Amino acid sequence: MLNFFDESKGKQVAFKIHSVKEKVQKAATLEELRRVHEKFISWIQALQDSQHSIGEIYAHLNETHDVIARKAVAFAYERVIQDIGEPEGNLCFFSMGSSARQEQTIWTDQDNGLIHDFRMDQEKAERFAREFSEASVHYLSEAGYPLCPGNVMASNPRWRHSESEWKTQMAAYWNKTSEHDLKYLMMLLDTRPIFGNPGLLYQLKSWYLHELRQHPNVIMKMSSLAGSHDIPINFAGMIFTERWGKFAGRFDVKQGVFAPFTNAVKVLAAISNVEESSTRARLIVLEERGELSLLQLEDCILAYDFLLDLRLCHSVKARENDDKLDYHILLSRLGTKRVHQLKDTMRLVKWLQKKTKKRGIQFEQSTGF
Repeated sequence: MLNFFDESKGKQVAFKIHSVKEKVQKAATLEELRRVHEKFISWIQALQDSQHSIGEIYAHLNETHDVIARKAVAFAYERVIQDIGEPEGNLCFFSMGSSARQEQTIWTDQDNGLIHDFRMDQEKAERFAREFSEASVHYLSEAGYPLCPGNVMASNPRWRHSESEWKTQMAAYWNKTSEHDLKYLMMLLDTRPIFGNPGLLYQLKSWYLHELRQHPNVIMKMSSLAGSHDIPINFAGMIFTERWGKFAGRFDVKQGVFAPFTNAVKVLAAISNVEESSTRARLIVLEERGELSLLQLEDCILAYDFLLDLRLCHSVKARENDDKLDYHILLSRLGTKRVHQLKDTMRLVKWLQKKTKKRGIQFEQSTGF
């Protein structure tokens, strides 16, 4: 329980959080949104000092990211309807990746898409979808969210479709099931609405999970892919760092442990027909459905919170030093206790990968397909 001083500090932080969101709501320009975004470091440090849990800090941080993104996309929508008029029908601009899982740190690049059910001729529908998507991606960039290096954005025609087009594309993916197709399908498990009619996305995701379960061979391949990423630690507990390049001697937190963890959890969630998008919520529902014991859930949550804290502390330090944000860390700077925590977490992720692969095989066998 917080003492009087900490409680007072907590109230000050709560007021500051409200103030940040209020500034976003009142922002009239993209420059104002960017200025709010640039003040995240001092705000996050205040949250850390107020004894908020790492889960609470990420919840506040990602809610604020959502408010900024929603405002930027709303600016884009207003500009486009001024140019070409209101569309006939609904749309939903949605996030993917860390944003959808509510795991964004301070500065993250974009991962987004668009679904619509426009009731107008195809040429007009495509024009509105294209111009709105391109404007949204540009405005988000201006607000401080860099373009995705992999071009996973609504401005890319691959990631904007009508509802029927999305279904056709997904069906094509699981009919071919190349490794690239599997990766696209796994990316689409992480989606969350940002702007527009959320029902469009929820309906598509519900349909997707149902149809996916009718293709157990795809689920098995997904579980195998999620479990195939090598965790760089050996049986003796030695962690392997990057051998070459500018990150030589550093450990890649994202690819070395965090992404394998979240990928295993989301595939395990898909096997159990869990519709939640956040890793934490998925873990809780998996325990409720008997996929994890209570003790296993507690271990996973502890490991997850440790990784979230590791990523956030690193991102804050990188921004303070004006470094380009990445997740390569020097283990020597962690301290003995946190290195041991990292090793325990990496071993847990290995166990989770094996469990996910086994459940994928069991699911395929149980269907009799």
